[in-house]
Amino acid sequence: MRAFITGINGFIGSSLAVRLIEEGQEVSGLVRKTSDLSFLEGLKVRLFFGDLSNRAILDNATREVDVVYHVAGLASDWGPIELFRKINVEGTKNLLESSLKSGVKRFVFISSAAVHGFGGFHNATEDSLKMPTIFPYSITKKEAEDLVNRFYVEKGLPTLIIRPGNVFGPKDRTTFVKMAQLLEKRQMVYISGGRALTCPTYIENLIDAILLAGTRKDTVGETFIITDGLNITWKEYIDKIADKLRVRRPLISIPYSLAYSAGAVCEAILKLFRSKRPPIITRYRIANAGRDYHFSIEKARTKLGYQPRVSLDEAMERTVKWYKSNSKYRHKFSKC
Repeated sequence: MRAFITGINGFIGSSLAVRLIEEGQEVSGLVRKTSDLSFLEGLKVRLFFGDLSNRAILDNATREVDVVYHVAGLASDWGPIELFRKINVEGTKNLLESSLKSGVKRFVFISSAAVHGFGGFHNATEDSLKMPTIFPYSITKKEAEDLVNRFYVEKGLPTLIIRPGNVFGPKDRTTFVKMAQLLEKRQMVYISGGRALTCPTYIENLIDAILLAGTRKDTVGETFIITDGLNITWKEYIDKIADKLRVRRPLISIPYSLAYSAGAVCEAILKLFRSKRPPIITRYRIANAGRDYHFSIEKARTKLGYQPRVSLDEAMERTVKWYKSNSKYRHKFSKC
């Protein structure tokens, strides 16, 4: 089997590459010329340098490939929607067209549970969409999903969609590292007491689900939500990270409405001054942490036979061990 992964140098992409190589597959991937390739050190992968806007590179990269795993995208809580559309929608369309031209046997799109928005829900299913939403990431991921489904229905490209929850694990520099740093610096706070439900998704459990879905014939055209299947609040999740780090749990809680308004003000100020740097807080971040954001994985359990293999305790142990072993991510602070 030959697999091609966009975003292969990232957290999810590199973790997927490791598993595919372990299974004896030939793996290639798309990276930018300026990409950090540290997660690929020691891996036997063929790299194509370019981005999702270059059809010639995509045509070449997908030639004689069996499965395309589309992981790359602009995943951020801040930025103009035009940029999100260029990468997440137009880039996906380019890759779909190249995959169709090359005759790939399966196109696996890694979307996000964020397409559901943050209206507050418990046990939401794949059909429980609460669009529209104001967040460019959520909007453009849903638009990309619509494209993927259209290529399946109208052009016969064998596609499927995976919607992960809040993914964490070793190599997660985007979310876990920032949370750990805030806890170590004693700057982490709860939103409304941390009572909102969240949806942690350990990276190895996610990879299990991706491989299960990508190898079954009866998953073509389907969408699957993947989380660890836990009923856990943000307070419980944050406290577990703090305990594993052996630092003090947060002492401060901010009401949701106040935090959300502060995020809106921060965004407005930076937009006014046309700043390219992200705000200290954003409405996206507050909405994720302050409203119930919880999903059912019953479809994945029944149709894929998916069962989260790694427990939260073990997952957190592995992630904290990785974080502590990478001193470049850690902030020096004095313990009390």
